[in-house]
Amino acid sequence: MDSERHSRQNDLRDRAEAILAVMPQEPADCSQGEMRRLIYDLSVHQIELELQNEELRNAQLQMEDTRDCYARLYHQAPEGYLSLDASGVIRQFNQTFASMVGSGSVDLTGRSLAELMTGADRDIFLGRFKAFFRNPEGKSMDVVLRCGKSASHLMARLTGRRETDAVSFTGRLIQPLLLVIVSDISVQKAMEDALRQERDASQRYLGVVGSIVIVIRQDQTVSLINQAGCQLLGCPQEDIIGANWFDRFLPERLRVNAKAYFTRLIAEEMDLIKSLESVVLTRSGEERIVAWRNTVLRDVTGRMTGTLSSGEDVTERRKAEAALREREAVLHNITEAAQDAIVMMDPTGRISFWNPAAEHIFGYLREEALGQNLHQLLAPERYHETQDKAFPAFLNTGRGNAIGKTLGLHARRKDGVEIAVAISLSAIQMQGQWYAVGILRDETERQSQEAELRRLATTDHLTGLANRRHFLAQVERELERFKRYADPAALLMLDLDHFKQVNDAYGHAIGDAVLKHFADLAGQALRKIDLLGRLGGEEFAALLPGTTMAGAYPLAERLRCIVMESPAATDAGPVGFSVSVGVALFAPDDHDAGAILIRADRALYRAKHRGRNRVEMQKANEERTSRRRA
Repeated sequence: MDSERHSRQNDLRDRAEAILAVMPQEPADCSQGEMRRLIYDLSVHQIELELQNEELRNAQLQMEDTRDCYARLYHQAPEGYLSLDASGVIRQFNQTFASMVGSGSVDLTGRSLAELMTGADRDIFLGRFKAFFRNPEGKSMDVVLRCGKSASHLMARLTGRRETDAVSFTGRLIQPLLLVIVSDISVQKAMEDALRQERDASQRYLGVVGSIVIVIRQDQTVSLINQAGCQLLGCPQEDIIGANWFDRFLPERLRVNAKAYFTRLIAEEMDLIKSLESVVLTRSGEERIVAWRNTVLRDVTGRMTGTLSSGEDVTERRKAEAALREREAVLHNITEAAQDAIVMMDPTGRISFWNPAAEHIFGYLREEALGQNLHQLLAPERYHETQDKAFPAFLNTGRGNAIGKTLGLHARRKDGVEIAVAISLSAIQMQGQWYAVGILRDETERQSQEAELRRLATTDHLTGLANRRHFLAQVERELERFKRYADPAALLMLDLDHFKQVNDAYGHAIGDAVLKHFADLAGQALRKIDLLGRLGGEEFAALLPGTTMAGAYPLAERLRCIVMESPAATDAGPVGFSVSVGVALFAPDDHDAGAILIRADRALYRAKHRGRNRVEMQKANEERTSRRRA
């Protein structure tokens, strides 16, 4: 290594001598010893620049890792995120939001959010937006968004949070923006449509590192500058040599203090500042930020004759750092405001990131969760074996059966209660190691709502019985089973006799009580495998799987007797009523449920025609078509 360093120093020395050979020289006012000292110092500073460049590259890689981590969290979030200015114009958005509104790869930046809304919602949004922008805390807006060019729409809830006011690297106040979280609240929308393929829209910052070498004499003029310095300043070498450094290449606001410091430094009244950053002024008037490493030059008597400085243009790096800080601030606000838990697991399986939503969902404070084994803390024991087998492969490749997917699983809260969660997993590589990022949504309320919706979709609201649609679907299913396995089945059509007179005499509230009473009686009389449904009004039907006419007719007769003997207890007193029943068996040539209902309805019509309060049978070989009674 020493030989390589020596070789590199010799190479640098040769290059420096070559540059000096073609460089215009003023009358020699330096001694030979001073010149040797100058060349030696130039070589040392060039090596320092190489080491400094290596440090800068490492810092840039670290910034890129951090940027990529936050960018993935941002774009993989199950919620839509966008930033709006005071006019409601979109300034930034994540891929989830673009997927929600069906924009695909179309850039939404610069468009008004109101353009994505329907007419009525657009007017409401525009009317409320100014107040919402000024004070969004605790407020939300529900709107309907159009999904691209299709006719479909998305019901979305907008919740806002003001982004932290920031100052750019030039000191200028950044325009305030509103961070908006867009949640899909369309119950009918399937969960697999909630997440789209993420797209990495993060920008890469390429810092152009330029370095200069400059000698400033005690009279403040430049006596030496290399080509890199000329390129930075935008001037040919002959225009720089001999020029006053402070008057020519420093902004006016900095000149007085810089000159005063340099004068006192030359007089050895102040210590040298070995490292600092300052602004230089280029020929075009542009200000560039330079990181300097400084040393002093002395003659053979030890008298200070000037300064030798090596500088590196860090303007782009500082801009990138400022932009990264702003992006980090935005992404930090997003993760802090997100309603879903965002959790990161390091290569040891321990929790390294835990947002406030995770605290709320699982009950562990951030301080309690960080550093804990994620699987031991949150995963029920039945998952441990599978996770232990998959984890080593993930550490080697960053891949796994669950990576890039949304899974429905269960997690354990701090109080030991298991909850249903939807978890989206992704892998992030940082410094050569794989980390797992999970976005977890508490599905408890959604699953409860879906169960309630399924109940409402299949149940009659008054009696709690199967509604007409659900009942007929079950008849179709039983018909398929009958045709496949030849298991017998029967269908009862039931109609309350003279029910209109009950409504006319007592009112609809009492009529409803009679209907519910009948539903209770019939439910008690039927078997658990039987299905009772309300087809409409006072008309009911019962599906009897595995039942022949020998079983169906006695059951119908028994039910008729129970109804006859059990008046409904109502606010108007006991109300007696009766029921007529038509019975039909499933037949091999039945094409659909309608054929069976026609026969059962025909039998019911006969029961009504023969005096009501009776049971009539309709056989499969009788006429298949009939006209439903009005």
